Amino acid sequence: MRRTALKPSRGTVWPREVREHVEKHQRMCLGQLAGMPGDCRGVPELDHVRASHGTGMKSLSIAVNGARLCSWHHWLKGQHGKTWRPRLLSVIAHLHGECAQCQRESVERYGLPLTEEVVS
Repeated sequence: MRRTALKPSRGTVWPREVREHVEKHQRMCLGQLAGMPGDCRGVPELDHVRASHGTGMKSLSIAVNGARLCSWHHWLKGQHGKTWRPRLLSVIAHLHGECAQCQRESVERYGLPLTEEVVS
């Protein structure tokens, strides 16, 4: 049982250099590249792919954890994360895989290099 109220969310804050780096590799919504159904709706926004594993917590705001998603594909990821997160991470690996900075970041933060293999 929670005895204290959650602190108000400050929203998602992406460092400028991370946002610019992701936008360099991802020119559009990744939803269709990941095989998500439906046409894109709205302007792609940067979203965390990996789950935070806790209410009120944010996962890391780093390039290998960011995906540009339109509002429709963002909603799908939120509703069916276990299905779409691995596929989105595979697309990110494909788009960012040749980037030495992204490979280093992935190993340092997650202990694994970027890989296009989809693990379900």
